[in-house]
Amino acid sequence: MKGWVSLPVAFRWGLLAAVAAMLTATGCSHYDAGAKVYSEHGEADDMTISFLFPAYEEMPERLHIWTYMEERFNIRFVPLPESANSYSAKLKAAAASGKLPDLVTWTSSQSELINHVRSGLFHDLTSYVERSEHLRQLPPDILEHARLDGRLYGIPRPRAKLDDVVMVRKDWLDKLGLPVPHTTEDYFHVAALFGQGDPDGNGKADTYGFAAGEGLNYLHELFLPFGAGNGWLLQEDGSLMASKITPGREKGLLWMRELYKQRGIDHGFGSLKTTKVWDRFMEGTTGIIIAPVSDYARFVDGLKDRNEEAELIMLGPPEGPEGIAGFAEQAGFYGWLLIPSTVPLDKVDRIMEWLDWQSGEDAYTIRRQGLEGIHYERDGNGSIRMKDADALRKEGTSILMPMTPYDPYFYISAGAPSPIRQRQKEALDMVADAGIPNPAIGFMPEEGISTASIYGRKIAQFESDFVKGKLPASSFASFREEWLARGGEQATREVNEWYGQSR
Repeated sequence: MKGWVSLPVAFRWGLLAAVAAMLTATGCSHYDAGAKVYSEHGEADDMTISFLFPAYEEMPERLHIWTYMEERFNIRFVPLPESANSYSAKLKAAAASGKLPDLVTWTSSQSELINHVRSGLFHDLTSYVERSEHLRQLPPDILEHARLDGRLYGIPRPRAKLDDVVMVRKDWLDKLGLPVPHTTEDYFHVAALFGQGDPDGNGKADTYGFAAGEGLNYLHELFLPFGAGNGWLLQEDGSLMASKITPGREKGLLWMRELYKQRGIDHGFGSLKTTKVWDRFMEGTTGIIIAPVSDYARFVDGLKDRNEEAELIMLGPPEGPEGIAGFAEQAGFYGWLLIPSTVPLDKVDRIMEWLDWQSGEDAYTIRRQGLEGIHYERDGNGSIRMKDADALRKEGTSILMPMTPYDPYFYISAGAPSPIRQRQKEALDMVADAGIPNPAIGFMPEEGISTASIYGRKIAQFESDFVKGKLPASSFASFREEWLARGGEQATREVNEWYGQSR
């Protein structure tokens, strides 16, 4: 975490001691490190904004943009990173304790968040958004999907509704004389040979097909071509069935079960954390990964660092046995930015002013290009020339400015070489119309809250064990019955009542 050593002159000792004690109690070690650094620098009169978020990259150094932002809003920005691998668990523990920093990125399930909202843990931000200059201009469907009990308790971070692609090692395809895959049958063949055919040429059986981890999280898009639906499946009779128990889900699990036997899926998927999945892919352990377009730039860099001959291509959704092809269409945002109800109203005003600025074009230009004269220049025709892309990366603008306006090309990596950015744009265009919508998006059945939050871990464990062959191939029927009995039947009734009324 080299960026910590250059953090700004900080804030009052009393607040630091409280923050450190609170975060130690919730087990968040990164908070303690941040508090210690700040405590070395004495007091400041500016308003502090502490921000908890999952860390996917190095901490930014306190350079030009950090200083610019603090001076513009008369704040002291206190980033509190937590490893992406443990973020969800640490966030839940902090939320359960009721002790949170000033601003929190919520990336866990909506069903868990709504319980905290109803208990009064977070400020209702609806009126702030309605009178804001930029936030209220977010696409109406994004704001609507982000509402909980009809109110905005968090600010949705806008994203394209589709951003996943299948990334495949083209050099491995060429090494084994394989065509670019298109159907699930193609992918089965390619993934199995990636696991058995020595595509890296080292003479060892040390490669796999699909990268996977966090249970089956990295493979969830592979259920759609088998007709599982996205969240809920609209059936021929007009009713909705939960995707978890559809015949298509069972077909997808059986397909993965057979593929696992052929080394077509990383055998460590049950225990691998997110960053380890990335590492194994870039190290050349796996040859296919389903991931956001934004990951393409760093995957290419990581692969090239180890193998100059590595070539990575991006592909659209696989086509299933019955011609179904598509990725899961999302709500148009990734997570909420939440302000705990313990934060005083004058600080809420400042935080919302800061987030509203980030949602405008001026701030978005800074996020992508940096500051004019420092990170980029304009020629006589007004065209932009980056002076030092490396310097902009060190600024860490995605951490300094977690909010953005809506941009369908958000996932193009700022600062990446032009050919990489062009491929990312082409990939986003390729999948833009490949969405399979969730017919019940935005609806949360009361029973679904307990079904998801209490029973969810057992569902994930069942699917993991099923794919590994630890359970009989016939056990999906028993799982379906148990899911229905443990709240699924009631949740299905509720969602169908809502769906019938909403049409």
